[in-house]
Amino acid sequence: MNIAIAINTFTKGGGMESYTLDMVRELVAQQHSVSVYAAKIDDNLPETHLVQTHWVKQKHVPKKLRPIVFSAQLDKQRDKNQVLIACNRSENADVLICGGTHKSYLHHMRQPENVLDKLTIWRENRSYHSAKKIMAHSQMMARELVDLYHVSAKKIHTIYPPVDTARFHNDFSRNAQVRQKYGFADDEIVFLFPSTGHKRKGLDLLADFFEQTELPIKLAVAGSSLPRPMRNVLELGFVHDMPELYRAADYTIMASQYEPFGLVGVESVLSGTRVILSDNMACCEVLQEGAAGFFFTRGQPETLATAITLAVEHAQRGEHKIHDVQAALKYNPSVAFHIELLCQMLD
Repeated sequence: MNIAIAINTFTKGGGMESYTLDMVRELVAQQHSVSVYAAKIDDNLPETHLVQTHWVKQKHVPKKLRPIVFSAQLDKQRDKNQVLIACNRSENADVLICGGTHKSYLHHMRQPENVLDKLTIWRENRSYHSAKKIMAHSQMMARELVDLYHVSAKKIHTIYPPVDTARFHNDFSRNAQVRQKYGFADDEIVFLFPSTGHKRKGLDLLADFFEQTELPIKLAVAGSSLPRPMRNVLELGFVHDMPELYRAADYTIMASQYEPFGLVGVESVLSGTRVILSDNMACCEVLQEGAAGFFFTRGQPETLATAITLAVEHAQRGEHKIHDVQAALKYNPSVAFHIELLCQMLD
């Protein structure tokens, strides 16, 4: 197929940027012709040499309005004979990828709508209703599209996002060296918290527990800086090799207010490290509780305490690592399988 992919920034970055890079590599590997349309393109990425890249010029557009006007600019540039996969809020997509909705984000973050939010929601509505098909990255996303945006359920396909299984795998052979590298003591049970958005990811809730507990545990924060020094909390900063860090930690923990999927959960499990997750995170849909870890409820702090206590007991018995990854997952997370399902949508 001759495929066009629309994305705001074709760079290394967050969930949708990483997803786009994975998708590009696999589509090209399967001999599809791929063009990428983006407002920002990192020419140093290996993926830029695999595809035709097209710069959607937004230099004179105010930064906050760029995602709003991107679709109109794209419409003037792209080849209409190409099949369009929109990884952003572009109109008239053959398949639009939905990894989250702005209405639900505002609701869960308890933020009122301002003028820019209203424009964003207007753009979302146009994108969702003009798309031929929508790929929702979770059942939670599919429900939001129907309930909040009144999209027809007939054109929504729930297909969970993939993970690079070659990078994230459960090889524990270097764990001792990596733990020493990050300053993890042998007698500490380390809970990894990967986050570049501490408020949404639930740092305050976790810090309330870790700062008060007398359990032999530490919260290791990878990503953004801490807002203040915290007892029993380690600041790791930005980490380039997340697979080795997942494997070296005893658990991965997250308490997101809004998480339309949460690749962290699947990446951790594939790396052999159980998770402690708030049960509102959509990745819980694909994780087998017990085998994958323990879930808790954000509004019930006692459930977080119970989950961490159970995790500590398992770790002290040496029973906390995942050796049978397939038993912990409810879906096939490989990129190749995901692209197979995507291509079925495009047929």
